[in-house]
Amino acid sequence: MDNAHPLDAEFLSLQPALAGEYSIERELGRGGMGIVYLAREVQLERLVAIKVLPPALAERPGFRERFLREARTAAQLSHPNIVPIHRVGEAGGFVFFVMAYVDGETLGNRVRTRGPLDAAAAARVMREVAWALAYAHGRGVIHRDVKPDNILIEKGSGRALVTDFGIARVRQAEPESDAERAMGTIAFASPEQMAGGDVDGRSDVYGLGVVGYYIVSGRLPYEARSVPALVGKQLGEAAPPVERAAPGLPPALARAIDRCLHRDPAGRFPGGEALADALEPASIERSELPVPLRAWLTTQNPARTVLLAWAGIAGLTTLVNLFAIMRGGGPSWANLFRWSRLLLGAGATAVPLLTLAAFHFRQTWRALHAGYSVADLRTALARWREIRREEVAFESSETALGPRILRWFTWGSVGALGALIVVAINVGHRSAAQLTLNTLFKLTIWPAGGSLLLSNALGVRLLPRRLRSAMIGFGRSTFWNSGFGAWVGAMLGRGRTAPPQLLNRPTEAALGLAASELFAALPTAYRRDLRALPELVRRLEERAVRIREHVDDLTRLTAEAERDLAPSPDDRARDAVARLSQQRDAARQDLARTIAALESIRLDLLRLHGGVDRADTVTSLLEQARHAERDLGTLIDAQREVHAIAPAPTS
Repeated sequence: MDNAHPLDAEFLSLQPALAGEYSIERELGRGGMGIVYLAREVQLERLVAIKVLPPALAERPGFRERFLREARTAAQLSHPNIVPIHRVGEAGGFVFFVMAYVDGETLGNRVRTRGPLDAAAAARVMREVAWALAYAHGRGVIHRDVKPDNILIEKGSGRALVTDFGIARVRQAEPESDAERAMGTIAFASPEQMAGGDVDGRSDVYGLGVVGYYIVSGRLPYEARSVPALVGKQLGEAAPPVERAAPGLPPALARAIDRCLHRDPAGRFPGGEALADALEPASIERSELPVPLRAWLTTQNPARTVLLAWAGIAGLTTLVNLFAIMRGGGPSWANLFRWSRLLLGAGATAVPLLTLAAFHFRQTWRALHAGYSVADLRTALARWREIRREEVAFESSETALGPRILRWFTWGSVGALGALIVVAINVGHRSAAQLTLNTLFKLTIWPAGGSLLLSNALGVRLLPRRLRSAMIGFGRSTFWNSGFGAWVGAMLGRGRTAPPQLLNRPTEAALGLAASELFAALPTAYRRDLRALPELVRRLEERAVRIREHVDDLTRLTAEAERDLAPSPDDRARDAVARLSQQRDAARQDLARTIAALESIRLDLLRLHGGVDRADTVTSLLEQARHAERDLGTLIDAQREVHAIAPAPTS
């Protein structure tokens, strides 16, 4: 928005009126309620933005009052995420107000020029705007025009600031006209605002939900060719889930946006603070993994492709020999020859696979001797699998008919080729049948090979998304989460001298690891008295993990129930939502108690190491063990209640 109107009448008239106080440099933009100029404040030598109501509009009934109301409303608000107002004034027939200049661009321009934001950036912007709106709502101010072009992104810091309270309304102020009620950008206006009904802070929450949908997908939840059609959709249809437009979005962010877009205000977040809490960075962002763990996850054997091809060819040869042995027939020396070929093929298959395993174990040894544990490897692997699944979801969002036809043709031609090979093995060297098979083989191999090459060139995925998602890291995850994997990790980690490294692991995992290391360092007599303690720590840690999963399930069920509540707000559905919320809160308290028990064990072990109250400390630890054994069944009973509490889906 550079100097689009450098010599317009307003500019030429305004500058003399403000001479000595402000030096206007250029126009920043214009809208229905005024023009914004970049200026320099003479006395303080700072850049400011001046919003001006032109004289032609100032003379029209109601416009002057509305403009001044915006200035006074915004001037009451002092928040880091709201553009501050410095001054309101009149000069030379102009009504204007001076606000801080934000060096940056609008959120709308950011998305239009560079595409959708990533999940972490989108969640951060939504949180900051939610905080600003919560602050305004707390002072009785409803924005009523929350949209990307009214949100500024500061250059450098990336901070989001809300501006343009041009149609904001102060609650319990003078009644508003029908024209004022209908104002606001239609695509971002709440259903109750478009219907001319009463609005409150939840209307702004809806607008922010549309903003969130737009900045993660580059699209609007409702699209139509005309304004009446758009209004009809917004008033009569539920908003589509945001994951349809932005596959792979973190579940917490997707749930928050979908909840904001409830047609019924009761189904939305009650205010900005609740929305900001739902977008905690821990649920959206992922901290960067340390270099040793990233290397462990991504470094591959340089000869991996060759070794896998070797194993594949040798494995196929082995299967053919096994099939021939199973068919039997022929003299005994022929069977002996086949068995020897089978053993050689099995050995040839095992060599490259063992080479790949040795390379992976070498990478594991390096990560463990850099100070990380098997628990860290599991955490890093789980995080990597989650990221890759999101990428697979994005890659699989292609729904065009062409790629699907190519996928079906490739599977058909490859399947036909495989069937011909199996038949050829069974037919043996019968001349007539073999001749026919050779002809069919030549006719099939070219389309099969060509379709495979074309699919690879065009990036068409041949396996279903769910299968590819399930296969990501499946082998490594299964191995390292098994008891044998833990034993291998312990063997590879022997003799390490590097200090333990901290990873952004769950609290229970960090406390459990610390308690285990403290216990291992105790004198033999203490370990003998507390021999049940390691098992207790392990059970408490597992319990915390299960409770976290339980809380996540309840959070998801509550969000789904609240989303389904709007179309049928009957008492039974409301009671189900209330029970789910109570169950979730109880599970969170249970998690806090479990974490507190682990923390207490860690502190008592530290006291033992310090020689403080040895008898009392041992008694305390054993008492905690008895309490934990008595309470472990509570979680299982609570989890069984979830499906009974969850409301039945509406037809």
